[in-house]
Amino acid sequence: MSEVSLKEGQISFQTEGRLLQELGERLVASPEVALVELVKNSYDADSATCDVRLVDGEETLIVEDRGLGMTFEQFATRWMRIATSHKADERTSPTYMRRLTGQKGIGRFAVRFLGNILQLNTVALDEKTNQKTRLLANFDWQKIDESSDLNGTAIHYHLWRVDDAEATGTTLKVTRLKNGGDFAKSTSFRTSVLKIVSPLEGLERGRFKHVVNGRSHDPGFRVTLPGEDGPSQSELDLAKTVLSHQWARLTVDLNKKNLTFKVSFYDGTEVEPLTIPLEKIFISSGFFADIRFFPRRAGVFHGREVNGQDAWDWVRENHGIAVVDHGFRIKPYGFEDDDWLMLDRDKAHNERNWRSGIAKELFPISKAELHDPAINPMLNLPSNFQLVGAVFVESQPPSVSSQQDDLTPSMDREGFLENRASQELVEVVRAGVEYLARQDKLRLLEEKERKAREAAKSARADFRSAIEYIERSSTLTRADKSRIIEEYTTLAQQLEEVEEYDREARRKLETMSSLGVVAGFMTHEASRIMASLKEAIDEVTKLARRHPSLGQVAETLDRSYTAFKGHVEYTSTFIDSVQNGISSKFKAAPQVRRIIEKFASFAKDRGIDVKGEVAFDVDVPAMPVTVYSGILLNLYTNALKAIIAAKTTAAQQRIVFRGWNDSKWHTIEVLDTGIGIPPNLRKRIWDPLFTTTSRLNNPLGSGMGLGLSLVKQLIMQVGGRIELVDAPAGFTTCFRVEFPWRSKT
Repeated sequence: MSEVSLKEGQISFQTEGRLLQELGERLVASPEVALVELVKNSYDADSATCDVRLVDGEETLIVEDRGLGMTFEQFATRWMRIATSHKADERTSPTYMRRLTGQKGIGRFAVRFLGNILQLNTVALDEKTNQKTRLLANFDWQKIDESSDLNGTAIHYHLWRVDDAEATGTTLKVTRLKNGGDFAKSTSFRTSVLKIVSPLEGLERGRFKHVVNGRSHDPGFRVTLPGEDGPSQSELDLAKTVLSHQWARLTVDLNKKNLTFKVSFYDGTEVEPLTIPLEKIFISSGFFADIRFFPRRAGVFHGREVNGQDAWDWVRENHGIAVVDHGFRIKPYGFEDDDWLMLDRDKAHNERNWRSGIAKELFPISKAELHDPAINPMLNLPSNFQLVGAVFVESQPPSVSSQQDDLTPSMDREGFLENRASQELVEVVRAGVEYLARQDKLRLLEEKERKAREAAKSARADFRSAIEYIERSSTLTRADKSRIIEEYTTLAQQLEEVEEYDREARRKLETMSSLGVVAGFMTHEASRIMASLKEAIDEVTKLARRHPSLGQVAETLDRSYTAFKGHVEYTSTFIDSVQNGISSKFKAAPQVRRIIEKFASFAKDRGIDVKGEVAFDVDVPAMPVTVYSGILLNLYTNALKAIIAAKTTAAQQRIVFRGWNDSKWHTIEVLDTGIGIPPNLRKRIWDPLFTTTSRLNNPLGSGMGLGLSLVKQLIMQVGGRIELVDAPAGFTTCFRVEFPWRSKT
């Protein structure tokens, strides 16, 4: 049977009355958010106030403002039109040029989350007729729900002309409250609403501050709730005072061109801003954040014009980093028990590395910092309870934004939709807090150094005073005076030496900090030179067959090449040990044998006996092989240098590697018969840039004092430990390295 056309045309969507129930009761997640949606309408209407109160025995909720009100045309085309786009088209209010908070045109339906009956009473100036009108409309939501066709649902209204003296504004009267009126009187409800509608005064908003149209200034916006009159002037003054006395302040400015972090401290010291050029951002309007840091440190509020206890109470009540969108806070960011930046979580777990990719790329934590709690800046990360601040944004509805993944509030007004823009918000703000943690840690370390210098200066003064006192003493003999003064003088000289060593070490560290890349480059270039050198040696060897006089030259070049190759392989192995993170389990004996072979000819030429006393079945816990090799190689070259420095007879020149396992540890020892390490230097050998060979004429080089410091860092990275132990009979030095069977890789 062939197909027969029965009908063709166009058809419209049909809407049942319960659509408004879905919009109203699914639009918000809590009574305070529902009320705030109504308060926002007052703000958009250019009202300076919004008064929320309970009447009729607390059975009726009133929301009243003195804004512009609505004309009948506005009521018909905006209030009565679902998902109207006028706020997307008109981005600012007419009088005070406020950035409008509404986006989807459905926020007003949140009123039915609160009660079943709504009476709308609004007075406005109709500019077309130059008359003031009052409009009264009644909504029975249950009856509307029963309607099978929303388009056919009639709402009764009445419009009057009123005197010109009548004040404009809108009053919403909500009756048959779903949860009674008690919710509006609770302290938690009032606190939550005020946090949303009254973001902290005293914070800088950057380019998101109130706009002024040049004719009249915005008087601000004040909300009063049942049972209170809003924050008092003294409370507002306290907020501004506390915020002005922060320990440190962070601002983050994200715009279409740059991301900028700025940190300043309580004494006016400002860190050089960190600015990053950007090619693209997902938050089309960018954002501005002002975050104040209040750590519990002595003197934060000392000597201020505010009581310290009152100040700390205020910080505790207002802690957290809020997100303020179009002038209103967005839940749950920064509210109680919210940890949207994962600050409290990482603080509790003592995380050692940054979370944000921005921080890892721009100011990474070094391996030394990772394993030293005293200098690790991540362990200095502020918690939410130490921060008071806000991120100011302007989300954009899809109809306005030029970007598909822009910052968009979720339908229930709880946070933003999960997309690239919301991820960018978290990533950038988190990176800013991490930048604050690093700068604060640097500041604390500098302060610690300053106090140490002052203590040393004071100690020198104390030494002088003590010497003068001893010299004046009438009860001490001359011999006693001489002996005690000599001891004090020696102590003063040792103090001077320590300070000089500290200054020199820091100067060298600044120079050495940039040599990591250089070392890698030099190793690469040396490998290229070696290839060319090998070709030249091969050519000379061929020529020596025809010209015997070149034979000695060829042998000398070949020995030099072998030695040079050993040095390059040593450097390359150590660099790889720092960079290579691939872990595996392996045997110890082959690695020891490989290390010994690297300088076999060097040791043999000088009569140094090197042995590996490691059984073949001795395993090494899982770790990067290059880490293990780099550690042994450094200890081995140190032993070679020590033996050469000792200038002992060939029979006494010995180096031994010993290794074994027990149930908990893999142990490897490197013993030598070298010059040894004096007891007074045993603690200092682990210091960066300290060396005992810097003045020796040593064919292996003088050393920069980095070896043992780096060795210790590498061992700590895999959960191990190293110590200088008493050497057994026949040896002068013994380094013992132990790796646990559950090593940190």
